[in-house]
Amino acid sequence: MTLKILFINPVGTDAYDAHIATLLGRIKRDDVEPTVVHLAKGPEHLEYHFYEHLVMGDTLKEVRRAEKEGYQAAVIGCFYDPGLREARELVSMPVVGPAESTMLVACSLGHKFSILVGRRKWVAKMEDNARMYGLSDRLASIRPLGIKVVEMLPEHDRLLSSVRREAAAAVEEDGAEVIVLGCTVESGFSDQLSRELKVPIIDPVVTSWKYAEMQADIYARLGISHSKVGGYERPPDEEGWL
Repeated sequence: MTLKILFINPVGTDAYDAHIATLLGRIKRDDVEPTVVHLAKGPEHLEYHFYEHLVMGDTLKEVRRAEKEGYQAAVIGCFYDPGLREARELVSMPVVGPAESTMLVACSLGHKFSILVGRRKWVAKMEDNARMYGLSDRLASIRPLGIKVVEMLPEHDRLLSSVRREAAAAVEEDGAEVIVLGCTVESGFSDQLSRELKVPIIDPVVTSWKYAEMQADIYARLGISHSKVGGYERPPDEEGWL
């Protein structure tokens, strides 16, 4: 059985799609067919709560389209996890958020983890996410890199230098045992830094993708996905909003 998984980049470009597709091609299972898409319109980043709302509708349309076309899972490829709960209401297949999946994996690799975010602006959202996922007690710190999303790809060397510096400080000063890269653009170099710093450094693209593979497999073989009792209950068709 070939599993189909969609990676939705809410704010991406063709160049970033190609970057993600190359990374997924390197790490995907042989029995998984990845598709990477970005939204046709919207801001270049989601560093503001308002921008999340601007892309919400189109993100949910992509998730629903994927289920109708026979996909077994979808990843919403932004570390803010925008629309994650809303998407889980609308579809039966698993929907994965990079922040939730990466934090959960980090908890299995060490007692406390730190998140490296682009700017101070992001800290409140990441603290809220950790609290919502029940993981605040496992969070050692959140450290800003002083880099905007739109600067990360073109200024790769600056990004790498900042991640190296703040990751080392999180381990030495904050008691972190695992480092989480807090943006899906911070991807493709975690293995290199893990060897350098001697601690697990978690790439959110890699981790959310492998998490989605696992959930897609369980869904396809056993029919198990997120619960529809309570929080992810589907809106009634008769109310006419679907």
